[in-house]
Amino acid sequence: MTMRQLITAFIAFLLAALPNLLRGQDDQRPQTLLGNADNLHHGGWGAPTGFYTRIMDQDALLLGARGGWIINHRFTLGLAGHGLVTQVHNAAYDQHLISQGQTLTDKSRLFLGYGGLLLEPIIAYRSPIHVSLPIIIGAGGAGYSYSGPPPPDFDPLTYKTDGQAFFVFEPGLDLELNLIPLLRIGLGVSYRYTSDLDIPGTAKDALHGFNAGMSIKVGRF
Repeated sequence: MTMRQLITAFIAFLLAALPNLLRGQDDQRPQTLLGNADNLHHGGWGAPTGFYTRIMDQDALLLGARGGWIINHRFTLGLAGHGLVTQVHNAAYDQHLISQGQTLTDKSRLFLGYGGLLLEPIIAYRSPIHVSLPIIIGAGGAGYSYSGPPPPDFDPLTYKTDGQAFFVFEPGLDLELNLIPLLRIGLGVSYRYTSDLDIPGTAKDALHGFNAGMSIKVGRF
């Protein structure tokens, strides 16, 4: 299945399920481990996030945030984003630089960030322990930085760095715990799927991979 077909299938599923996700009764209130929440039809929340992943066969950490408007306890429409905060090196890219006449004083380092629209159905929201399905559809950028003297033919007017923008689609699965009415802890996994990269010394699918981590949601649910 191509990326376009996969995204189309997910959007079709959400559109078909949305009426049921938003339908509810006034006396249905989400339960928490330490008490009951008010019966709200609309709310909002924000959350810092942290995820472990593997990029180019190296351990990496992504930090970010997500948040949005929650509709009838069952569906969040919002924004989410992640950024790479640990060092990821690429020996193949270093060799490319050397072959181009660049002298390196240290290894190159990958920079990565992405984000976009957050769509998050919530299943069994009244239970103190329940499931949500966060889906990120958006864009990002990746590139390298390195240290060393400029090459002999360096021209600041025409010089281009090795980096590019990409499209990202990241479906996930979170297990959430309602600790108190204003606080939820989520443990989750997701899969990061991007459009093909065209950067020297870098595989076109180098950014594909699983994430595993947590979020701390604060708001009115």
